[in-house]
Amino acid sequence: MKKLTLLLLLLIPLVSFGQTTSPEQIKEFAEKINEELPYTMPGTNVTLQNVSAMGRTIIYTYQVPEGWIPFEDIKTQLLNTLSLDLKKLYSKEQINLMYNYFRDGGLVKGVTISYRDFNLPKLNSLGDYISYKSHPKAKGVNIKIKDPLGFEKLEGDRPNVVAKYNNRDENLFYSFVISELPLFFSRNEVREYIFSESSNLIASELVKEYGGELISSRFTDIDRYPAIEYVFDLEKKILDQKITMRNLAWSIYYEDRIIVINGMTTKDNFEKHKYIFSLITNSILFEEQYNYPGSEKIYNNDNFNEFVDKFYRELETFGINKIRPNKINIRLEPLDKFKDTSHYHGFSLGANNDNIIDIVLNERSWNNFTKAQKYYLIFHELCHDVLNLKDLNYISNEKEIMYPSIHNFKNLTMDDFIENFHKLLEKY
Repeated sequence: MKKLTLLLLLLIPLVSFGQTTSPEQIKEFAEKINEELPYTMPGTNVTLQNVSAMGRTIIYTYQVPEGWIPFEDIKTQLLNTLSLDLKKLYSKEQINLMYNYFRDGGLVKGVTISYRDFNLPKLNSLGDYISYKSHPKAKGVNIKIKDPLGFEKLEGDRPNVVAKYNNRDENLFYSFVISELPLFFSRNEVREYIFSESSNLIASELVKEYGGELISSRFTDIDRYPAIEYVFDLEKKILDQKITMRNLAWSIYYEDRIIVINGMTTKDNFEKHKYIFSLITNSILFEEQYNYPGSEKIYNNDNFNEFVDKFYRELETFGINKIRPNKINIRLEPLDKFKDTSHYHGFSLGANNDNIIDIVLNERSWNNFTKAQKYYLIFHELCHDVLNLKDLNYISNEKEIMYPSIHNFKNLTMDDFIENFHKLLEKY
């Protein structure tokens, strides 16, 4: 016997009630729907015959055909047909729903949904991780954040805004932005050079960009990466009224990126809800630094121009002026399939020739390397091609960029790469 879908049983949405909906208003709503009935669901013989109201309960009465069998989890199915906005409305207004399915004058199935059944996520509820690793605005940052279930998720509307989360009922707004820094910074370099000043001095400059007023600041870590946490006020003009919005923000320094996270609400609301912003931020995970089953260690980036751009950016920062040649040829080849090159991860053909960058990388190695390994490999070859440097001997420090065995870099991190590349540039 055929089971008919219940996903179309609530086609007529409830209009927005006022904040103090009375039983009389609910009854008026039911009578208004009845003006459009009966209504047969398209593709079925299930007909909505009548909508009535008793107190704070809306009653839907259906006629079903022979052979109609309700789902075993019909209540769950009915709940799933309701949008989050409707659930919020029914819960807030304490409106119950009753569904009665009749055939030949007899009740086949009755379902009651109490306003307590809507199971709205609590404001402090966090769900599964959302990965933004492949998001075009994430700029290659492998960042995960736990889904704040009590918030509406929106796409960022500006070039660097990766995501926005809003809870308009409580006037809570949370977003994070990823922008570029002018060069690489290891975590140690951030703490030694950028954080050498007081947190208030640095935070004041950050807040100045928003036209806000700094309240407090401190240095902290977000998933092992150095960050500044700061609170500031910002005046917003809404409907010709000036409202002071208080912000809890973090600026996280991640390699050559800065991640700015901002939680915002009204000043009067801040103390009550600021913990929500901290809860979401403390869920952030930068997965590349961890070794555990399922962690995404492989770094997928075949844009060799991006690596070359960063190489020359670093040279310029250290005062090394090298003209970038017009001819750049970096390519992947299956070097391990040929006898003469089976032991190579890559090699340079443009050393001592300033008119070309000519580098060959082993395809299999590149496709399986971590982010740090990729940077070690391609910057090693660029140092041959652009700076005309030679390999170090095997008794030298294995972490140094010009060490000849890339295989030894498999356990090194981006911090190792950044610090050792900067050390090389300082020596140069």
